[in-house]
Amino acid sequence: MGLGPSLSRVKPSGKAGQFSGKHTFFLALSGQPVPDVEGFAAGDILAVSEKVDAEVGDLVVWGTPSDGDFALARVTDDYTFVAVAGFPSPSGQVIGESIQGVVVGRLRHLDS
Repeated sequence: MGLGPSLSRVKPSGKAGQFSGKHTFFLALSGQPVPDVEGFAAGDILAVSEKVDAEVGDLVVWGTPSDGDFALARVTDDYTFVAVAGFPSPSGQVIGESIQGVVVGRLRHLDS
């Protein structure tokens, strides 16, 4: 695996863990996200809802669930996808590639 960003499923500890459930899962961001307006950093944890419909402007998680590879994209005005943080955009050419959910929250460790 390269130095670029990657997402992996996690179960957050503490109070955030209570939100894990049948239709909500969490992904941890690792590697080196490309700096952009999203402001992602390694260690961020994203709450993803499988029950929320994606709307214009939403940040979505897409991928192929069979291999567990996930990426982030932003929904544009014409319902296409723009890559964020150095992840690729969905191509529509890979069998099983689909939107896995909408990012509904972000957890970040605070530096003291």
